[in-house]
Amino acid sequence: MMTQVNIELQSHVANRLNNLVQFFGSKELLFDKFIEYHTKKLKREIARMQEDLDKYEKQYNMKSAEFFKQFEAGKLGDNKDFILWSGIYEMQLDSKQKLRKLL
Repeated sequence: MMTQVNIELQSHVANRLNNLVQFFGSKELLFDKFIEYHTKKLKREIARMQEDLDKYEKQYNMKSAEFFKQFEAGKLGDNKDFILWSGIYEMQLDSKQKLRKLL
């Protein structure tokens, strides 16, 4: 079953999109490649962030989820490591949410 999707685009964007459809051979393949690219990109970003989180977890002997819960509750203070750790953890949560939407 095919469903038609209509979107309004500026003419130069529509031309680029049409060129990409011609390059990939079909709209479906273009879409699949787009999703594949962004899925792989997000997985790489999540893995890189996990490496950073692992270092903090080892250094402070605490899992990131527990750390973040305590940090958000104001129980840990605001030293530089904690601010960086919480930022990385939040970015990873955001990336995981985006990845779930793609899959």
